[in-house]
Amino acid sequence: MTRLRSFLNRRSTAIGAAYVVLGFVIVLILIAGTGGDVGLALSGWFEGAFGNGFNLVQTLAYATPLTLVAVGVGVALRANVVTVGAEGQMVVGAIFSTVAAFAVGPHVPLLVGLVIGALAGALGGALWSLLPALARVRWGVNEILFTLLANYIASYLLTFLLRTALRDPGKVVASQSKLLPDSFDIPLLPVQGQLHWGTALVLVLVVAAVIWNRSRGAFLIEVYGQRPILAARLGLTPTRAVVSTMLVSGVTAGLAGWMQLAGVAGRLGPGVSAGIGFAGLAVAVLGRGNPIGILIAAILYSSLTTGANGVQVATGTTPASIGTVTQGVLLLAAGLALASGRFRQTLLSRRSRAASGDDEDPRPAAAAVTREVEATP
Repeated sequence: MTRLRSFLNRRSTAIGAAYVVLGFVIVLILIAGTGGDVGLALSGWFEGAFGNGFNLVQTLAYATPLTLVAVGVGVALRANVVTVGAEGQMVVGAIFSTVAAFAVGPHVPLLVGLVIGALAGALGGALWSLLPALARVRWGVNEILFTLLANYIASYLLTFLLRTALRDPGKVVASQSKLLPDSFDIPLLPVQGQLHWGTALVLVLVVAAVIWNRSRGAFLIEVYGQRPILAARLGLTPTRAVVSTMLVSGVTAGLAGWMQLAGVAGRLGPGVSAGIGFAGLAVAVLGRGNPIGILIAAILYSSLTTGANGVQVATGTTPASIGTVTQGVLLLAAGLALASGRFRQTLLSRRSRAASGDDEDPRPAAAAVTREVEATP
């Protein structure tokens, strides 16, 4: 089982890397096709994303919510649960945090306000993720379709609330809420740019994810992703696996919504999620579900936004929109890598059943996996 898992992981990583490299090659061809110098474009990208303290801080600021979302999505992907609902979960988390802030009011200490905002955001994201989780385990509804549609519902709910209950009465045109009370705003770090203290929380969660990845629970989740029946014999039922992983994904997305609300925007608006939920899925796939890999992928992905202006300045011909194009290509590459991984797992499962017969006794495999679980610290 260990050798099979190691082989599948290596092959999946190689195929995913191949898609990413091919995506970058396509982007470089586009740059050259528009008359831009590829060398100047790369140097301009690096200068725009990391060339000075301010640019570096802005890159890290955008990478913060991406990392948070991707860590949660990575847990679900480990169980072969593909959730594309982080965008809607961010929106609902931001709505819950806004309602909690206005309900409590400004007369609370900063620490209390931050805890209330974070808990409300996490609760909103968790509740929104619980709907597709229960639909899958109860009625077998596809989680990809359900979470995708739930994003639209969350968007329409946000639009409705910003025009009614949460609308700032002082704004005639813009649909947005009032500013949050000061005690609910995440303080900025003492650096140039919009980097707030939520980044420290994200780093703590990344460390916690690294430790969890070495645990028995993480290994059982991975077993479920490859052989659900075997995982059930080891005590991890499909209901527990699906609901728990999707709840983790919802909690992290809800926290990301709170951070965007309280650390960046300062008020609830229609663009609170800013596409971070969808991008987080791509970052989780590119990082192969590994917390450290996710952190690196998030910084790389965010640098495509912050470094785009540097590309335009350096080349003089390539527009800054090349950053958006590159992100779109990476999203496509992540989707292809994810689809190919699921196809390979399905194919291997069918070949295994065909070779051994449907009446294969799962007890030897269960005993082997049990030994490996017991050996896991």
